Amino acid sequence: MQVNGQDHTHQEGLTLFGLLNQFGIAKERVAVMVNDQIYPAGQLEDVVLQPDDVIEIVKAMQGG
Repeated sequence: MQVNGQDHTHQEGLTLFGLLNQFGIAKERVAVMVNDQIYPAGQLEDVVLQPDDVIEIVKAMQGG
């Protein structure tokens, strides 16, 4: 599978929440696209990821 344009080893049973946890990312502060499905921040579903999934993670940043 691919995460933000980089190859990432697929693990059987890995979920979207599990992937975010591997990267140390809180689900409330991101928007994620898995293939063509968009999951806005705070509205993520815990989907099981597949070997051919393409995932884009966008983190909310504070700034000013």
